[in-house]
Amino acid sequence: MTPPLSADRNAFLPLALLAVALPFLIAGSAPPTSTYFNQALAFGGCGLWLMVWALGARPGAAGSSAATRWLLGVGALLLLATALSSAPWGQRLAPLGCLLLGGALMHAVARSCRDGRGGDWTLPLMCALLTAGLLSVVIGAVQVFAPELADGRWVAFATTPGRAIGNMRQPNQLSTLLLWAAAAAVWLSLRERRPIVQLALVLAALVFGVAMTASRTGLVGVVLLALWGLLDRRLPAPVRGLLLAMVPFYALCWVGLEQWLASHGVMFYGDDQLKKTLHGDASSSRGRIWANTWVLVQAHPWTGVGVGAFNFVWSMTPFPGRPVAFFDHSHNLPLQLAVESGLPLAGAVLAGVAWAGWRARRALVDADEERARDARTALFMLVMVGVHSLLEYPLWYVYFLLPAMMLAGWLTGSVPASVEPARPPAAAPGWRLRLGPWLWSVTGALALVASVWSTVEYWTVSVIFEPELSFGEAEPLSARIERGRRSVLWGHHADYARATMAKAPEEVFDAFDRPLHHLADTRLMIAYARALEGRGETARAAHVAARLREFRNPASAEFFSVCDAPGSDRRPTPFQCLPDPALPAELMRP
Repeated sequence: MTPPLSADRNAFLPLALLAVALPFLIAGSAPPTSTYFNQALAFGGCGLWLMVWALGARPGAAGSSAATRWLLGVGALLLLATALSSAPWGQRLAPLGCLLLGGALMHAVARSCRDGRGGDWTLPLMCALLTAGLLSVVIGAVQVFAPELADGRWVAFATTPGRAIGNMRQPNQLSTLLLWAAAAAVWLSLRERRPIVQLALVLAALVFGVAMTASRTGLVGVVLLALWGLLDRRLPAPVRGLLLAMVPFYALCWVGLEQWLASHGVMFYGDDQLKKTLHGDASSSRGRIWANTWVLVQAHPWTGVGVGAFNFVWSMTPFPGRPVAFFDHSHNLPLQLAVESGLPLAGAVLAGVAWAGWRARRALVDADEERARDARTALFMLVMVGVHSLLEYPLWYVYFLLPAMMLAGWLTGSVPASVEPARPPAAAPGWRLRLGPWLWSVTGALALVASVWSTVEYWTVSVIFEPELSFGEAEPLSARIERGRRSVLWGHHADYARATMAKAPEEVFDAFDRPLHHLADTRLMIAYARALEGRGETARAAHVAARLREFRNPASAEFFSVCDAPGSDRRPTPFQCLPDPALPAELMRP
């Protein structure tokens, strides 16, 4: 018998809406990062939720399952690799903080589930995801059917006609959110014994939202939704049939969107996606970046290029067939681990996750009906974001990472103690039982403080790009840049402005170190090449220029125009016209 919603389980719903739902819904932004406020709220909100929960948490003696301990070990490896990376230390703080908070959340949720108090987390989490999903369908409908109503404050501007991008401004992320919301709808419907018609309407709205994204990742997710219905025999037959029906319903939505938009003179973006897929070009840019990444893995198999160094090393390595866009991620989680951390560490991380999943299987088959339903729901949602992580990097966004860590804790914490007993209470003295809630509360408080501090620092950088954001009269640009450079977390953006705006970039050569790790683009590379030439390092300057040619960006046309100018007898030859020296990327660091 499913227990009714109780007051104590509802107590955390406002916190979940703040920490999980709202970050997916914020449309407003300030440069240089379009999703900063979304991510800062997710980080601080989850920290607040953890702190408030921990202050009232009762120490339990159930202990953590083996699967939970394995995942914590994986997290420790990632923390160590990040802490020891060559990236500027300020650019290591954010991933370190996210890993620490994510680990604390996973551990707290897992222990709560083992102690029979999982509803403090799971119910608010699923309600928040469903709320975010349904509201995002409305936002997507505005972007597709009435884009003139998008104001950038409540609804993000639609960047592509006929395509929903949500307020995250990314269609693939929107589709993953909607499929998470679909799983939440199924779980809540079964838990509260809602009429099947109600569930059908909610799923139809969410799958229609997925169709509006025209996302091939979303299509894969709808197929996974149907596979859940096909394989999970513990689901009621009407629910299984409903999940299977989502595939043909998705096809109907696709056709309907195509016809409606065509009648209004707008091409449905999904048509272009379909044509590329049918012609064998499912994702040419991803295929090229994966091939480039594998070359880098082969060149650095043991230690990788360094955590946070992919953008720089890839941009500075000769790849004649590279994609024309600048990438700061390989768009594949296993490849990213391998290229930045090396094959041994990547293998250890993936093996640890696989072993934790194997240990957690007991929750799927040996648990009672309620725990098994919980575990299978969490597993589907983790598989969904895992598949997305093979094509992009959703877990590099806080509003996906932290809920995913909660889901991991839910899954591993659902393993029944009867089949995987925890350490006996004698092995867990009172001080150790009380240590967990204390550490959780401190971690949550630090996350909340860090999010506020980060936002204050972010504002000092935002005013560089939008002076009207200043309180009072804006300072001169040089003063704003200098103030922004003092930011620990965001100073690399100020360095970018300083380096790219300098008339003599060699005079501000120290400004290149931080932005080249994450912000390499045409402007920065042109400035870097000129700076190297100004310092008399012509070979290195020519190497950077050769890499710029590979990107084939129109913004570099003026930079290379001197090579096409008449007068072949000019002396000396401009550095950007010299043959490619093909230097190792390691020699190109500032």
